[in-house]
Amino acid sequence: MLYYEYEAGEKMKFQRARTELQIADRQKEIINACDTLYGNGDYENINLKAISEMTSIARSSIYNYYKTKEEILLDLLKIEYLEWCDSLKSYFTTTYTITKEEYSYFLADSLAKREKMMRLLSIHFTTIEKNCHLEKLVEFKKEILPVFETFKVGVDKLFPNASEEKKTDFIFLFFSSINGIYPMTYPTVNQVEAMKSVSPDYTVPSFKDMCYKVILLLISDL
Repeated sequence: MLYYEYEAGEKMKFQRARTELQIADRQKEIINACDTLYGNGDYENINLKAISEMTSIARSSIYNYYKTKEEILLDLLKIEYLEWCDSLKSYFTTTYTITKEEYSYFLADSLAKREKMMRLLSIHFTTIEKNCHLEKLVEFKKEILPVFETFKVGVDKLFPNASEEKKTDFIFLFFSSINGIYPMTYPTVNQVEAMKSVSPDYTVPSFKDMCYKVILLLISDL
């Protein structure tokens, strides 16, 4: 039996997704709409009503796939993470020797090319994960495991003489540090004006440069 939904006369006849492929297509449509909204504004501008208006899916039906807007953002972050993982894997596969400066530059450059991922990471733990259900968090953490496994393989390969303790510390500190770099290097207009009123010589630091310096400092013990 077909399942139909109507919302305020704005949505046409809507058939409920039955197969895994149909469900995946609906989720992709929702994620793409969320991605567009996030690209055009701030986190606060995203809501299920706005997402619904950009899709063929009624707002009430979005709950069949996501319970909160943060769960949609979590899937968007997962996509970004896994695409970044592919770039790491490609680099580590073809690189055999490297200086700490070259390694730091590569990572900083790879992160600078993924502004969306860095924006999401800046609110990942403080906002996104706080508003996701447990099963969604478990699913997310399982699916992004390849990111950390690939990163560890690269560290093992390029710094074989470092101790396991130091490599573990570096990896933990690296992923902890990158969450905070984006908001410091992409401040709002008000934040910049406030800083300039306190320190007239203030200039917004470069994201890539700051990443490079942080990574180089963290990797000094390897």
